[in-house]
This record gives sequence, structure tokens and C-alpha cells, in this order.
Amino acid sequence: MRKLRFPYFIAAFAGLLVLAASGGQLAAETPETEIMNGSIPSAAAWGRVLERFHDAGGLDYAALAAAPEDLESYLASLASARPAAADRAERIAFWCNVYNAVTAKFVIERYPDIDSVKSVDGFFASKTFPVGGEELTLDAIEDRALAQGDPRVHFAVVCASQSCPDLRSEPYRGADLEAQLDSQTREFLADPSKGLLFEDGQLWLSSLFKWYAGDFTGGSTVVAFFARSKLLDWILPHLPEEQAREIRAANPTIRYLDYDWALNDR
Repeated sequence: MRKLRFPYFIAAFAGLLVLAASGGQLAAETPETEIMNGSIPSAAAWGRVLERFHDAGGLDYAALAAAPEDLESYLASLASARPAAADRAERIAFWCNVYNAVTAKFVIERYPDIDSVKSVDGFFASKTFPVGGEELTLDAIEDRALAQGDPRVHFAVVCASQSCPDLRSEPYRGADLEAQLDSQTREFLADPSKGLLFEDGQLWLSSLFKWYAGDFTGGSTVVAFFARSKLLDWILPHLPEEQAREIRAANPTIRYLDYDWALNDR
């Protein structure tokens, strides 16, 4: 067994004194902006936002606007992020978290004088936020997430509207991403008010499948809009088996649900 070097012993003893004085808690924790998973900042502060303000798939924007400290802490960490150096799952998780957090910030900047993101000029295409040394719009952030090649991202990013997929009550994490995206997709499609409704021989789908058809069929959006069979091939494996069989057997026409852009305020 090695002997403790004197400086090490002094440092260890000092550390025990600090721990004892703080009642068993470290006197000062490492700043979250320094806790990196590879080159991606910790999403712990964003997780606290969701834990505190998430409700029924939306956010309590009034309460968040009154106590935005954790949101601001997470957003401040994004400036130094380098997601390109992370693995694919971490990149997807990162960009989904960024999209949802920046959307929340843009909403509370105008709250309570906002009833829909559509009422804010440039909400998606012009307003920017600094991420990894760039000024990015929400559209650009979403594009970064989708560029990783998983269309289930459409059910993870939430545009603060009633017809959007529900906001998840936890951050996305690379290690859990497959399970998280799978549950987001299945839960969205199980909601007949905004995901999928099958009745009277017609299949009603979210307008997301119309606007981003190419992402689900592997072709251009214009061509994929008419590729009904390819769209069904993507959707049906994410449904309960019995429902999927019924839809396949019915060979239904496809219609698209109206999109409700009212704020997902709780």
C-alpha cells in the first residue's frame, strides 16, 4: 500500500472538514455548464424545468415566467456546446432538448400576451438563439435534429401548440433515446384528437404527416404526399397490432386533421 503524500493528506483532511461543516453536502457543486457528456452540456437544469412546470403535455408558462432561473441556466450552457463531436444518439437528444427549451423561452418572453406562436412574426424562421457559436432559428435547430436521419424527431420537438405532440416530462438522453422516441411516437399516434383517427373507412392523420411526408417515406415531400402506401408502411408498425391489421385491410383513404395552433398553456 502506498503511503499518502503529505500534500494529498492535507487536501483530503481539508475536504473532510468542508463536508462535515456542510452537514454531509459539498459546500460548492461543480457548475452545470462544466458537466459535459462529451461536448454536450448537461440537461439537468432543463430536467428541473420539466419536473416543476410540465403539466398534461404542456407547460405552466405563467409559473415558468415567474421563475425562469433553471431555464436560463440551461440555455446559457448552449453557447459552448459542440454537438458535432458527440455520437448520433446524443446529438439527436441534444437538438430535441434545445428546440423545446428555446421554444419555451420564446413563449415566456411574450407571456401572457401570446395565445399562439403563429401570432409572433418570425417565431420559427427569424428569431434566433446562440447555440454552439451560431445564431440559430427554431427551424434551423429542428433541421439539425432531423439531419440525424430519424423522422421520430417530429414527435419529440414541440412547437408549443395544442396539436403538437405532448411535451415529454423529462429531457432526452442519448442512452435512453430509442425508448423515448418510440414511446413519443406511439403515444402521439394513440391520440385521436391530434395523431391518428381511424373511423368509417377513413384514416385521419396529423398534418405533420402531410407537411413532412418526405421524412417518413424517404422521398421528396411533393412525391411522398401521394405515396399513401409508403406512409402506411411507416406508421402501421407503431400501432397496436390489431389496429394496424384493421387499417391495412381497409385500405383507407387518408385525410389530415386540422392543426390547432393555440398555445399549449397549462
